Amino acid sequence: MKTELEGRSHKPRILVVEGFLSHAKSIGSHLNGYLEPVQLLSAHDAETALALLDKESVDLLIIDVCLRGQQDGFDLCRGIRASEEHKSLPIILLMSGHLSLERSRGISSGADLLLHRPVVKEELFKMVQILFDLSLIRENQGHKVPAQKRTIRLVQSAG
Repeated sequence: MKTELEGRSHKPRILVVEGFLSHAKSIGSHLNGYLEPVQLLSAHDAETALALLDKESVDLLIIDVCLRGQQDGFDLCRGIRASEEHKSLPIILLMSGHLSLERSRGISSGADLLLHRPVVKEELFKMVQILFDLSLIRENQGHKVPAQKRTIRLVQSAG
């Protein structure tokens, strides 16, 4: 069952930053199975993601913490939060472990939500829906919530 994203004047754009193409395709198929309509963009490393953000309008980022290149997903998230232009973009960090240190790094990097692997479709969809709903509320109120005042929610995959 697909769900319409009400209240949007355009097709929401989600940037998936994932070091492995197969993982990015899997996330894309999860999202296309539940969201209608959505446009997916992808990047394989932090540098490519930042270049895309400078060229493209994006509504949400999904970032794997284990990226190839010189910056990992935590670094990318911190860099986005430090950017005046992009600091209010909603970010979901994909975590590979359940260690409290990794969760702590995800929270301190500025992620809105943390999702642990393996990714469960329903959890991913719910997180995206929550962040889109919050974005619409902020847009309708005419302001953006600063990154330091964001609410962090931890969701662990069942299984």
